[in-house]
Amino acid sequence: MLHRIGKVGRSWIPLLVAAVLAVVPLSMAVASLCVWRNPDADIKEFFGGGTYRTVLATVGNKKARIEQRIGQKLDPDELQLKFWPVVRNGQRVGTVASHLGKGDYGAIEVVVAIVDPPNGPAKIKGVKIQRDRERYRSALRSATFLNQFKGKQATSTLRVGDDINPAHPQAMGASKVVALSVKKLLVAYEELNIASK
Repeated sequence: MLHRIGKVGRSWIPLLVAAVLAVVPLSMAVASLCVWRNPDADIKEFFGGGTYRTVLATVGNKKARIEQRIGQKLDPDELQLKFWPVVRNGQRVGTVASHLGKGDYGAIEVVVAIVDPPNGPAKIKGVKIQRDRERYRSALRSATFLNQFKGKQATSTLRVGDDINPAHPQAMGASKVVALSVKKLLVAYEELNIASK
């Protein structure tokens, strides 16, 4: 169809692209929500197996409280978050959530497993990176780095240089992305009362 429009008619295409980019914030170009790519393998790794369902939680009037607790604004696409409660042998054994953050070399997709101890607040059972293109990806995906998150709660600082060591001295940015993703998901889990959903 474009071949019929001619030279003058085609000149509107760059203007249309520019108009769309002007309306859509750059932060939306890198969505914070991401697909959970390997649910069966992750459930086996984190919980020894089980089944899951999807809970779509709207941030609503909890937005300001979540932002206060994480120390920054939520991304524009974080008005609804997905959580996946996991059931094994008829009992809820935990919840999985995923998040996409912007690393130095593209998207970093983080998967977080959360558990609710009987007499305590929710805490991290495990964290893994399901996709990234970071230069120091081996260090970012290492047990040395990711195991630091185990047992952390929503009240934990979860800040690189504070209670989390960077994956590598040259991977400060990527390490901070992972830490913030974990913090966001854990705080949202608590504020949105996902344990009861």
